Amino acid sequence: MARYAGGGWFRRHRRLCMAALIAFAFVYGAAYALFGAFFLLPLLVPLLVLAGLVVWLLPDTGRAPVNLLGKLMFAFLIALSTWPDYLALALPGLPWITAIRLTGVPMLVTLLICTSVSAQFRAEMKTILSAIPSIWKLLVVFIIIGFLSLPLSKHIGESISKFVVWQMTWTAVFFAAAYVFSRPGRVMLFGRILWGIVWLQIAIGVSEYRHSRVPWAGHIPSFLKIEDEGVQRILAGASRAATGIYRVQTRFTTSLGLGEFISFALPFIVHIGMTTRDWRVRLLGLVTLPPLFWLLLKTDSRLAIIGYFMTLLGYLLYWGLQRWRREKRSIFGPAIVLAYPALFTGFIAATFFVGRLRAIVWGNGAQQASTDTRAEMYRTGIPMVLHNPLGHGVGEGAITLGFYNGIGQLTIDTYYLAIALEYGIIGFLVYYAMFAIATWKAGVTTLRATDPEILYLAPLAIAMVNFIIIKSVFSQQENHPLVFAMLGMIVALVARQRAQDRQAPRPIRG
Repeated sequence: MARYAGGGWFRRHRRLCMAALIAFAFVYGAAYALFGAFFLLPLLVPLLVLAGLVVWLLPDTGRAPVNLLGKLMFAFLIALSTWPDYLALALPGLPWITAIRLTGVPMLVTLLICTSVSAQFRAEMKTILSAIPSIWKLLVVFIIIGFLSLPLSKHIGESISKFVVWQMTWTAVFFAAAYVFSRPGRVMLFGRILWGIVWLQIAIGVSEYRHSRVPWAGHIPSFLKIEDEGVQRILAGASRAATGIYRVQTRFTTSLGLGEFISFALPFIVHIGMTTRDWRVRLLGLVTLPPLFWLLLKTDSRLAIIGYFMTLLGYLLYWGLQRWRREKRSIFGPAIVLAYPALFTGFIAATFFVGRLRAIVWGNGAQQASTDTRAEMYRTGIPMVLHNPLGHGVGEGAITLGFYNGIGQLTIDTYYLAIALEYGIIGFLVYYAMFAIATWKAGVTTLRATDPEILYLAPLAIAMVNFIIIKSVFSQQENHPLVFAMLGMIVALVARQRAQDRQAPRPIRG
């Protein structure tokens, strides 16, 4: 009797537990049968939680599959940048099985396994994240704000679905990237891969511009063909209503998405071309710029052009500061830095007074309708934010604002407003603080770095600046996984610089 009494609560109430388990299984099975086609992801939450518990309870073997994590990280980023999301398997009752889900889910599971089975992995991750602790803390706060906003949503099922997906494509990507790119050579490899992907986009863009449709339109295998109105609209291509000019988009869902991606990739191309000693690589970097600028012009996207010029201006300032710091006798570095305010002001002035430059940066009559619509969105949306400063729920920004484009499609043109409407004022501040802090830390650290790979903090900082600027006029999240991967890279490289600073010999004071 004593042994039975000491067997624990679950043993003493095993019949009650079994009955509760059977009741839950019955209710859960009935709910899945009745509502599985409509609320699949919410119904999968218990299974995902159970799977997470199983992974967390794995024994500590000390053998984390970190090499697999690195391979999956690169596979995810390549799939993200090269394969269209709308070419996917569409099985009944399941979300689209896209390339990024085929690589992202295994990456998430591998990350959880690494964390569960290896104390060394957890210690290394803790050291890496401590390089800029405010970033991961702000990210956790942002996740909590998003979770607390779910009951505020009028479409809670869709909000839960988006919240779960974003934990894989944003949160998990950040933590995985922070670890993977802390290893020497991987950021450099990422930059070269990104350069190759840009050339792939140029090649696709040339073909698309000639035929006014993406090359795979009309040639999609039946098992990847999705009968969806939105997909058909993407495959048909888009033109600006005022001019009828076709807008190149390549593998992205819109031409603006392509322009945003190029704004993130161009800083790496410029950096590789400027820092290499191989004249052939420098020549290739120079040769890349004209066709890339042509591609951006064919997107008919002002944000793409702004990202292009901001990259060149930002890198010019960085190069001048580095030249001044490293070559004290050279006059080029000080001349560029001291003249930079005048150069920057002169360029901005030129965008207003030089006709062709003004048209491609600020737009003309053809883009006026877009500008007016965006201004009206701000006038309508800001009072909504102030009226409900806690937010309206994940993914509810466009629905709350209630704007429709010319073809009757719900739209919101600025991610500033989207974040504020969905996550509230605090969520807005937390979200953009992550990227502002990362930009500042990357910029400050790269000026004292000597390791060639840590110097990649310069293009990462410029990419973050482009992201913050672009989000003022573009709300789509197609490239956000790439941005969170870059956020992880910044943390990883700053951690490596901190480790080098600790190992550096301290000067002897006399």
